[in-house]
Amino acid sequence: MALIKLNSAFKNLKENFLKRGILYFSLPFILFLFVGGVLIVILEKGEILLAFNSISNSQLDQIFLQVTKIGLGSFVAIVGALLIFYKFRWPILVFINLAWVGLFTALFKRLFFNMASRPFHYFYYDDFSRFLYDAPLSYYNTFPSGHTMTIYAICSLMAILINRKLVSLVLFLIALMVGISRIYLLQHFFIDTYFGALIGIISTLLTIWLDNKLKLKQKKFARLNVQRIIFRKTGD
Repeated sequence: MALIKLNSAFKNLKENFLKRGILYFSLPFILFLFVGGVLIVILEKGEILLAFNSISNSQLDQIFLQVTKIGLGSFVAIVGALLIFYKFRWPILVFINLAWVGLFTALFKRLFFNMASRPFHYFYYDDFSRFLYDAPLSYYNTFPSGHTMTIYAICSLMAILINRKLVSLVLFLIALMVGISRIYLLQHFFIDTYFGALIGIISTLLTIWLDNKLKLKQKKFARLNVQRIIFRKTGD
């Protein structure tokens, strides 16, 4: 029974992340996992964060302060709601994905690692090459990065749904930049964003699994959108 479930999981992974168009998201992500895993092993905790801090400046501050907002759950929820104009199934999947992210956030950030120190609590003030006064002063709940979980979940889901090479690559780069912004702004360590990215992908896999279980592709309402309904009523 366990082997059947494992085989089903691998089949689900292959069907969704090894399609030609999605490879432009999945392959860079695999490279990120490999390189990131090596860096976590060979470097001391916080070295990557301090390296980013050493090259920080006021111009980059403003860029990353805006980039990091893309990873907010509220921003993703708004984007997901707007997808109702394209197809009902898509916003349903977005909100299912956000629900998984919320569950993992509650488990890891609020239950298991609720006292894990963020960079502002882990380091002394003098350890930073430069202090970012516009960044929020947060001290705990560092693991994993919620922004990173959210953005990797939504970007990987959209890569699967859209299945276009260039779009998949752009979505990966957006997710990567949001993860970097969390480190640059001294909100998280690299390991927080690394596992945040991984959990975000797991959330997407669970969402696709649930989508297949519910058979949303076969539901008539899921294939409709607001425009079709409006035009249909207008025609009547």
